[in-house]
Amino acid sequence: MKTTIKDIAKVLDLSIATVSRALTGSTEISEKTKQKVLKKARELHYKPNIHARNLLKKKNNMIGVVVPEFVTFFFPEIIIGIQEVMNKAGYQVLICQSNESSQQERKNVEMLENSMIEGLIISVTKESHNIDLYQRLLDEQLPIVFINRVLPDLKGVSQVIIDDHKWAYAAVEHLIKCGYTCIAHLAGNEHLQVTQRRLQGYLDAHRDYNIPVKENLIMYVGIQQDRAQVGVKYLLSLKEKIDAIFAVNDPVAIGSILELKRRGLRVPEDVAVVGFSESPIGRIMELTSVSQPTLQMGHAAAELLIKKISNYNTPSEIRILEAELNIRTTSIPVSKRSKK
Repeated sequence: MKTTIKDIAKVLDLSIATVSRALTGSTEISEKTKQKVLKKARELHYKPNIHARNLLKKKNNMIGVVVPEFVTFFFPEIIIGIQEVMNKAGYQVLICQSNESSQQERKNVEMLENSMIEGLIISVTKESHNIDLYQRLLDEQLPIVFINRVLPDLKGVSQVIIDDHKWAYAAVEHLIKCGYTCIAHLAGNEHLQVTQRRLQGYLDAHRDYNIPVKENLIMYVGIQQDRAQVGVKYLLSLKEKIDAIFAVNDPVAIGSILELKRRGLRVPEDVAVVGFSESPIGRIMELTSVSQPTLQMGHAAAELLIKKISNYNTPSEIRILEAELNIRTTSIPVSKRSKK
């Protein structure tokens, strides 16, 4: 039996009017009462009447953006792209970071929902467990666009991504063509789709060039720079001598270079390194990396969201943008490496 506002009011011993105002984000209700009502609504699996909600909802020209972090350049550049399009269209952008915490991600999204945003652009955390939250919002017809990091189990939602498999394949193929034969992969968090797609690119490049895949050369280290130290330590402890590392992203690639040098190894003379995501620090370090079109990703996400806000029945889209492999000095051909 479907839960109603009346049911929530009865359980909490509140008036129906108070519960209704809390569920619609009214400023007339205290934050404490609002949170109590929202918590009980979730517990009782309350689903609001979509048409009633739309009638109550006033156009406020605000959209929300939630990203995992502001530490690297990647997400701030995407946000700039989003703002360029949204501000021009007359929208204000409320920005939150989840600090790679699934719990904080949920709090951010619920706060934005209570602020009655007209749409949401989201890139999930490395440990996101909030598919139920996003499914509820989609069921309630809140326009949502996922960018870069998506939830593959969530169907019929607009996305802006690059072909991670294609460009990981290109990065590993480059190393193979340069003559490297023992290529390790420092992968990201296991459940992230970008991790899975980049790993598959690594595997497929080996298969297509008839190079046996050695499972012990693949290690899941996560996506932060400091985790590269653990990965490099493990790889150097193996009997076989690696000659190249393909890292899941630039922070891990940069961390790998720093750890290799700390251990007295040269890049690329002893070990070549290739990253993914093209960071400013990576460019300074002459790191070979896949460059993603961050500003264009932001533009595309904003454009898709505006379409959905204008007409929710607009078909969802998956926009796959092009990237580029920038080859620099951390992965020169084996034949050109200087000897000790």
